Amino acid sequence: MAHQAVKPYSLLMYFLSIIAFFFLGLIYAGITEAGKGQMLAGGAIVLGYGVIGAFIGLLLSILTAIKSKRNLIIKINIFLTLIVIASFTYFTIKYQKRQQEKLKDELPKKEQPTTPTLDAKPMAMLTRTNVEKQLKNEMGLGMFSPNFYEHKTLYFYGNLTHRKSVQEHIPVDSITFKQREYGGFDIATAPSWLMPEHLKLDYDMLYFKVKSISHDFIEVVVNTRINQTAFVDRYAGKLQYWPEFLLGVHSVEFREPSAYKVYIKPLEHAETVTIPYSFMRPIKIKNEWMYVELQDNNYKTLGTGWIRWRKDDNLLIKYSLLN
Repeated sequence: MAHQAVKPYSLLMYFLSIIAFFFLGLIYAGITEAGKGQMLAGGAIVLGYGVIGAFIGLLLSILTAIKSKRNLIIKINIFLTLIVIASFTYFTIKYQKRQQEKLKDELPKKEQPTTPTLDAKPMAMLTRTNVEKQLKNEMGLGMFSPNFYEHKTLYFYGNLTHRKSVQEHIPVDSITFKQREYGGFDIATAPSWLMPEHLKLDYDMLYFKVKSISHDFIEVVVNTRINQTAFVDRYAGKLQYWPEFLLGVHSVEFREPSAYKVYIKPLEHAETVTIPYSFMRPIKIKNEWMYVELQDNNYKTLGTGWIRWRKDDNLLIKYSLLN
């Protein structure tokens, strides 16, 4: 029956099998949580399951077309059509549900008291320019980023009793995280007063500025507008002091370009670098000095030099996390 492999009903079966098994691959990936904990690669992994499913479906349909009769192939086509319709309906409903949840998050909320409350409400994604936040706040020690892949809840604590462990303190509020269907995380609930230093979870970025640190706790700024602080479990995330954090940013620039220069050595009386540039990329930090690559608009390195990045408790630079 090999001649049936090129019949119209067989060609239709190939097409329907590719689509149906692609959907089944996506569904299987969702059931097994294939993209869980894979950060930005989660979506690609789930898509890979769909592609593998489509390939398997094509192979099975070719074998079926060769060995089966016309009536059976037609019945299979009807069955595959039902799978395609059901899968399309399923994903359409899930998409509409996500859109409704997103709209709810974006609706303006009434102002809440700044007193912490255990009954946290959904919070819309906060996006503010890095420049405004960095200009208004003091330097602190660095940045804290919660590990929401291992801890779905980040607890905030108020007044601490020294020499008592985290377990002996009662949290006053919290953030909870929910995983997206195809990888990555969103904030599920949070206090109405929450305004972290950086929040861009589509890039897995959530940073709080660190004010102080102890054996078990880190004091972080939870509202950058009013400089409100709270304490978090030191081991519920990652602490990056300023040198480590700045070495991971995309680029830096002077707060006051006319007041500071790039030097050939980490000395203020050294010769200055006069190469025109657009970006400075951090390479090395030594005390109050930072060694940078000078780049053009295409991120091509034009030269290198030293800049002073801090003085006392003040940052002399602004930074960009993304290009």
